[in-house]
Amino acid sequence: MLGCRFRLHFEICVAHTSLMITAGTIVGKIAELIVTKSAMLIGSLALDKRRKACRSLTKLYYCVSALDEAADDILRTFEEFRSGGIADALMNALNNHMHEVAYATDMFVDLGYELEAGLEIIDPALATTCHTLYRGKYDFLMFMSTSIAWDRTQERARIVISAPTGAMDMVDLDAMYEQSQLALGRGEKFYWPESALDDFRVGFENVFVEWQDDITAGKVHQMLVRQRAALGEAREKLRALLAEKFKIEEILFLSNSHPYR
Repeated sequence: MLGCRFRLHFEICVAHTSLMITAGTIVGKIAELIVTKSAMLIGSLALDKRRKACRSLTKLYYCVSALDEAADDILRTFEEFRSGGIADALMNALNNHMHEVAYATDMFVDLGYELEAGLEIIDPALATTCHTLYRGKYDFLMFMSTSIAWDRTQERARIVISAPTGAMDMVDLDAMYEQSQLALGRGEKFYWPESALDDFRVGFENVFVEWQDDITAGKVHQMLVRQRAALGEAREKLRALLAEKFKIEEILFLSNSHPYR
């Protein structure tokens, strides 16, 4: 009976896990664009603008760091359970660290408009290009928050995961940035650069993992390894940007939580 109660609790927990780590390459791609463009423009900002922009970038760094650490914890736990089988290890790893992933996802939601306003200070075209993280962000995070769940339509329950197809990784953000510059230069106030990032559901496919399905679980594990690598790289680039372009008093600067006020 204890085992049954544990399995029931286990399944309920996994069904509510937010798996934004499957979007690690997308988050990393956008963060890299922010670092590249910001590095060239921050130096020309007035002091008060620099502080507000720095606050937004610092919060973005903490968001990416939290997601990166959650992904790392999942992969570490996976290795601890590997002796019991790859599928069993994957399910246990996801279950054991659901709270860290949910917390990291919530941090991106909380960052919201502050990041957009901070990027507006640095470069309006950059803010427009990165809209996936805030304007369309809530739909995206809502989709990602339900990207892992139990499927009980079969004789034996299994887990369904929304895994990236790679289509969104192919988006040319530099081209989107140039299009945004041209549109804003023409005086367009509500320009929205279209790309595969808008139709994010097409960028993911359902992958079913069963308790004894080590082959599929192995593929999901390798996908998570790639997502973790992308997050780690983005985290380091954000850290380097903050260290090289801002003073410690700017990083620790606090006035209010809204740089657009």
